[in-house]
Amino acid sequence: MKSNSSDSSQTSEATATASRLLDRIQSPADIKAMREQDLPQLAQDVREELIGVLSQTGGHLGPNLGVVELTIALHRVFNTPHDRFVMDVSHQGYV
Repeated sequence: MKSNSSDSSQTSEATATASRLLDRIQSPADIKAMREQDLPQLAQDVREELIGVLSQTGGHLGPNLGVVELTIALHRVFNTPHDRFVMDVSHQGYV
């Protein structure tokens, strides 16, 4: 039986998606509960998601890539959503 290349690429995409830490985040509490050594991978997952979505829809990529770690750190340090952040980014903030 001959393997279809699109089938194998879909399988590898599904495997990559299933192992993303980003997919496990449902609330800020999930970020607080993560191991510190997993945070760089979470940041990478967020960046990959941004690039994937914005390559399809268009939007402001650069400013968002620059605040990924900052946003993760804010959620780790503060008690969100009780503590609130005000960021003057107009329509450019997706992270």
